[in-house]
Amino acid sequence: MDNAYFDAIHRWLQQNTGLIGPAVAMVACLESLLVVGIVLPGVALLFALAAIAGAASISIYPILLWAFLGAVVGDGVSYLFGYHYHERVRGWWPFNRHPQWLERGEDFFREYGFLSIVIGRFVGPVRPIIPAVAGMMGMVPRYFFTVNILSALAWSPVYLLPGYLTGAALQWHDKVPDQLLVVLSAITGVAILLPPLLISAHRHFKPRFIGYLVLVSGLLTLLITAHRAGLLESVNQGVDQWLKAVQLPWLQKVMYWVAQIGSIPVLGIVSAGGLFWLYRSNRVATLFSLLFGGVLMVCSVWLINWLADSDRSVTWLDLYAFPSVHATVIVYVLFSFVAPVAVNRPFKVQWLSASVALGLVMSDAFARLVLQVNWFSDVMTGLCLGLFWGLVALELTNWAEKRSQCPE
Repeated sequence: MDNAYFDAIHRWLQQNTGLIGPAVAMVACLESLLVVGIVLPGVALLFALAAIAGAASISIYPILLWAFLGAVVGDGVSYLFGYHYHERVRGWWPFNRHPQWLERGEDFFREYGFLSIVIGRFVGPVRPIIPAVAGMMGMVPRYFFTVNILSALAWSPVYLLPGYLTGAALQWHDKVPDQLLVVLSAITGVAILLPPLLISAHRHFKPRFIGYLVLVSGLLTLLITAHRAGLLESVNQGVDQWLKAVQLPWLQKVMYWVAQIGSIPVLGIVSAGGLFWLYRSNRVATLFSLLFGGVLMVCSVWLINWLADSDRSVTWLDLYAFPSVHATVIVYVLFSFVAPVAVNRPFKVQWLSASVALGLVMSDAFARLVLQVNWFSDVMTGLCLGLFWGLVALELTNWAEKRSQCPE
């Protein structure tokens, strides 16, 4: 598609903004369809459409809804093809010429089960194949459509917000502060580069697990002590002052939705899906270890908040200011479920899982700072506390699984 053709479509969509939503739904549907999704550059088209919507100052909410509906329909149709035609799908083009595509999808589905539907939404090569494979392998419809709908709720903002923000930034190009560009670059760089470095270091040095707990608990103790002594107030004020420049109306709206990553409904859905996966995988010991660790985590947040006895006023979004309960919970939930999924997996799977989780955590933390819901010390202490209990839950899981495997 040359620039002149794209410019013509751009101008036409700007003049017919009511059609951007249906166009997003159509692309989301087509890129999820069996065969069609393999050849359609869906990610690029969705990015371009979202950028046009952002530049035209169209509300992000209907755009996300259209994308959600299109993704649900596309994956649903692909699943029904596989569910009704089963092995006959192998004779269709292009699978009759490239049978390895379906074979890889089947291997992926056998390894991850219903979780492959979730992962498949975010991994390009298997995205349009996994739903059909799930149908071919007899996945029960009620399970598939439940996972399909829940995963699409997370997929639409992940795929649409980057383009929308880019379009909005172009619209506000003379009002985009340097601080925002610095933070976004830092989040992207850290999320991509830090996980492989940590994974490689762990594989090479093989440190004892207790070392991680000592390191995190030491940092957590240091933060709590510094907070009690009032040593972090200058840091909090400095970060808050530095972020004053990003208090823009359009960014406030976007950050509100980014902050929903750590909200109770979203984390509740993620937790319910993860616990259900553990139950279906007969990993009951892991399930109860995570539940027990979650109870301890919540109690520790209340205890630290009571000990801190913070007098600072906070908004209704976060009842417990220090540490940030949202930061604590999001780290615990993502770490607790990413670790069992990624352990003993290939390096690329571990890298992808850790990068996505880290990117979500940092994005949520930044959003809470921009919205002035928490101070910098609140967020950092919450992140450390969530990581501490995630490590504890992981150790409890390892201990419980070893006990369950021991002969009576």
